[in-house]
Amino acid sequence: MNSIASAPSSSQAQDAAAGILASLLERGFKRTHALVCLLREMAADPRPRTLAEWGECPSLQERNGVTLYRLMLKLEQAGVVRRVNLGERAQCFQLLPSGPAPDYLVCTSCGGLEQVETPLEVRVLEENLARKTGWKAVRHELEFFGVCPNCAENSNEAAHLAVI
Repeated sequence: MNSIASAPSSSQAQDAAAGILASLLERGFKRTHALVCLLREMAADPRPRTLAEWGECPSLQERNGVTLYRLMLKLEQAGVVRRVNLGERAQCFQLLPSGPAPDYLVCTSCGGLEQVETPLEVRVLEENLARKTGWKAVRHELEFFGVCPNCAENSNEAAHLAVI
């Protein structure tokens, strides 16, 4: 399923990773091989993925899970990465996009993701809450859960075969 927004071109991903790295270095981050590789991998793939999934990327396979976890937490605290809670799946992480963060449909059967367009009313609600409460950087996380068409079709086929 995984119909997430199209991945950026290789050069776009490299440019994005380089820009984020430059910003982090200005804020006191140390340039490490793990940081550079993680930023490049995350810039090249916009999908939220678990730490284990990020660790399976070719450039990150030599890194241990604790290193990736600590690095991911530092990036989250720096406002570069967001943690995405997708129900019963392990916590996922993705680079924060330059615009509004995407929302998802999550298949409870296969774990697939489909990015959905956030209704304008939700963005207006964020702005109104910020204005009324005085809070800054108000954001939301919105995930819908269900069964994707592929899993539903397979489930219907299995139910049909059981009746025969």
